[in-house]
Amino acid sequence: MTTYTEPSDRNLATEDRPPEPSRSHGPSWRIVVALVFAIPIVVSTIAAMFVSLAVDPEPHDVPLGLVAPAPAAQAIESVLADRAGEDAFAVEQFADPAAAREAIESRDIVGAITVGPQGVTALTAEAGSPALAQIVTGVGASIATAQSLPVTTESVVAPPATDARGTGFAAGLLPLLIAGIALGAAAAIALAGRVWMQATVVLVGPLVAGLGFAAVWSWLGVIDGRVVPVALALTLMIGAISWFTAGAGSLIGAPGVGIAAILMMLISNPLSGLASSPYLLPAPWGALGQWLPTGAGGTLTRSVAYFPDASFAGPLWILLGWIAVGAILLAVSGLRPRRG
Repeated sequence: MTTYTEPSDRNLATEDRPPEPSRSHGPSWRIVVALVFAIPIVVSTIAAMFVSLAVDPEPHDVPLGLVAPAPAAQAIESVLADRAGEDAFAVEQFADPAAAREAIESRDIVGAITVGPQGVTALTAEAGSPALAQIVTGVGASIATAQSLPVTTESVVAPPATDARGTGFAAGLLPLLIAGIALGAAAAIALAGRVWMQATVVLVGPLVAGLGFAAVWSWLGVIDGRVVPVALALTLMIGAISWFTAGAGSLIGAPGVGIAAILMMLISNPLSGLASSPYLLPAPWGALGQWLPTGAGGTLTRSVAYFPDASFAGPLWILLGWIAVGAILLAVSGLRPRRG
């Protein structure tokens, strides 16, 4: 038995309706205008930042200790303000050299000048910043010359002899930055939509990289012992970068990876002040850089590597904050329905 089905009125209307002309979904001139203005403005802003970092490498609010009799201390502070500027040094007076040394070891100050009957002594911390150590030495020499006293230099916290100028530490941080971006980008692109797999990559990958970099630094003499604390600090630094990159890339795709890469490479890296010191960057760049992963990670790593008595709560919480932001972005991306 054969059954015949009449086409419905809806199907007939559909078949009789002429095809609608396809609408073009190509780029509009609004996008052209946005690109013409947005890209040059962003590049010009970044260029202004780089130029300002290069043309103003002067000390800014450098915490400097001073051990001297009261009348001499006041005269020294006045001379420093007149010669270097009111905001060049934040001078803190100490009762004796031992107290100043403790403050240097805890990174409360970057160096100190002691003035006594025997002469002037510049207490430095090359492990914190060779550039700042030279500035402290120069300040001590100028004070000794003005008072016709002999001058000596004492390194309170020095880096290992195999990396006496600190170049190995600074040079090793760029690969760390690249590792963080690469892990985050790979997780966002290669594992798109698989949140737990992405989380595994950016959780375990930084730990493996941190252990590897710490071992290489120990082998090359960049650090002298303390491999595990340094590895954990590097893990947090790489993790902050990779979590944020993975989260941004998972949420908005390739543009998110690009935004994270620009933020980390072109903004966070130069503002970290790792090659010299955040105190040698013009305001507000030096302070801003310490809120970004490279600056906070570099400060944390220096502290655990060379200044075991220093407090590292500040950079630790900043890095954990970046990891949390990346984790939130990654979780939000996992809540979106997958496209078929």
